[in-house]
Amino acid sequence: MISYAMVGTKDIKRASEFFDKVLGIVGAERVMEGDTTIMWSDGQPDKPFFGVCLPHDGNKASVGNGTMISFGATSKEQVNEIYKCAMDNGGRCEGEPGMRGESYYLGYFRDPDGNKFSVFYPVS
Repeated sequence: MISYAMVGTKDIKRASEFFDKVLGIVGAERVMEGDTTIMWSDGQPDKPFFGVCLPHDGNKASVGNGTMISFGATSKEQVNEIYKCAMDNGGRCEGEPGMRGESYYLGYFRDPDGNKFSVFYPVS
């Protein structure tokens, strides 16, 4: 259903360096890059892309209130690794990794621009 998700940034270089590290943990690489937009993919054709961009309208990027994107992880350990990487590279905590209910292990963070993300692992 989802083809890609994108967030705005005020600094394309800083955002690209942040997401190269954070998304590199799940094997994602840059698949499209221009002066104003960068997209990442993990190479799986049935999975959505993720991107950052300088807003096309020329206005300042802002954080969507209530907007959040979740990245999938393959284990609790990978959730922890991605969360730590985000914290070590200018991200801010929005909820440390842990169980949410009985079925989900998640960590929440904001990128250097203030966009909110989660890292999600379904526990069987």
